[in-house]
Amino acid sequence: MPADSVLAAACLGDPVSAVRRLAQASVLPDELPEEQRRALSVRLSLAPTELSARSVLANPGRVAVYLGLPEVHSNKESALPAEAVPAYGLFPHQRRAVQQARSLLRKGKTRLLLHMPTGSGKTRTTLSMVCDFLREQEGRPILWLASTRELLDQAAREFQRAWSALGNREVPILTAWSGQEWRSDDVTDGLLVASLQTIYARQEEPGFLRDLGRRVGLIVFDEAHQAIAPTYRQVVQQLSVAGQPITPIVGLSATPGRTFVGAPADEELAAFFEHTKIELDTAADGGGPGPVEYLIQQGYLAHPEFRLLGELPSEEDEPSTDIDDPAELGMNEDDYLNGVVGAALQLVKESHRRIIVFAASVELAHVIAATLRAAGVLAEAVDGATAPEIRDTAIRLFKGAAPVARVLVNYGVLTTGFDAPQTSAIVIARPTRSLVLYSQMVGRGIRGPKAGGNRKAVIVTVVDPSVPAFGSIAAAFKHWEDLW
Repeated sequence: MPADSVLAAACLGDPVSAVRRLAQASVLPDELPEEQRRALSVRLSLAPTELSARSVLANPGRVAVYLGLPEVHSNKESALPAEAVPAYGLFPHQRRAVQQARSLLRKGKTRLLLHMPTGSGKTRTTLSMVCDFLREQEGRPILWLASTRELLDQAAREFQRAWSALGNREVPILTAWSGQEWRSDDVTDGLLVASLQTIYARQEEPGFLRDLGRRVGLIVFDEAHQAIAPTYRQVVQQLSVAGQPITPIVGLSATPGRTFVGAPADEELAAFFEHTKIELDTAADGGGPGPVEYLIQQGYLAHPEFRLLGELPSEEDEPSTDIDDPAELGMNEDDYLNGVVGAALQLVKESHRRIIVFAASVELAHVIAATLRAAGVLAEAVDGATAPEIRDTAIRLFKGAAPVARVLVNYGVLTTGFDAPQTSAIVIARPTRSLVLYSQMVGRGIRGPKAGGNRKAVIVTVVDPSVPAFGSIAAAFKHWEDLW
């Protein structure tokens, strides 16, 4: 029976029974179009290659709903539902992280850091906990701090989705960045999403920090390695101690350190969060040697393949210094452009449909994009100065489902707060000795199939992946472990 007879078969009886009959006859899912197969595999949390008649038989109800099979009217009493699917569910390791954090907060802990690999759902996990807090403590708003427009926008939009599924009342979402008008008197419930720069700029207003700190019941600090920066540390501490009892701070980071080689700043960060770090507990699920390995094995993260585009110079340099001159890589600009464009074209040839390029400068980002367009590839460049409407359009097209290859070239924009699970390849053409920045760039392309991403990811990098911690996301994740 061909796939287009699915609806006809369903009309013969109960849709779930029809799906079972079709799967037993090995008609589903082999006869489904490729696009439907991929979407169905995501619905069942399986890789497309794992989709089989057996997997369909194990989930006939979900498959029937996905295929839009019509309800069958019958005099017989309708069968009771066999399962309830959450609208904003968490994976088991994410739920355990929430439980650990809530337990520590209930015991009076005032500082803790949630350490999760990039791409493993830090924002979703934390917002589930935020919703728990708001339901239990009505009238105690939460302050979410971040440093970039992308992170702030992501938090506000994701909270709206989370609260729509988990909330118990209408709450405001206040946004405070890029000159948006707001008053501390407005902070009475819900979520205040604020940039660090905005809070810092208003610290001299009489009573501002004290009043805001007394109102909020919890502070979430995204990209928490910035918490000890002199510009922000004192402000965050004043907000925390203004509350009575002291308002707890929950930090989020995939890289709980500030340098690669180690420095006093790393110890300061650990001390700021009282050496309290929550790491994913995967042992209960039969996890491997570490959280990252487990997440890859289970399909939450993609299996990364590292390729070398060029090498950094061997002489010592400051540990967090970026290089924005191709000459410092031992190549002239033409060699650099040929190498980066060639790598991107090769990835397109290998059927990667969403590719991100991190360029060494704003100018080079636009030259790379123009060169790719001249070669017939859909490519756009964005940077911090790109007009918001142009940047938003480029990102929206990149995130779209059109089955055509797209390359998004950027400088200083997409390292944090950018979520495009379809991305299967990254070209790191922005050399850096900052393990934090490097990990952020790698993280843009390693969402696994269970998170709506890909089984494998390719990372083409100018950093030699044989250098410890730069060639393995697991090694990068564990790099600062001794500090905690």
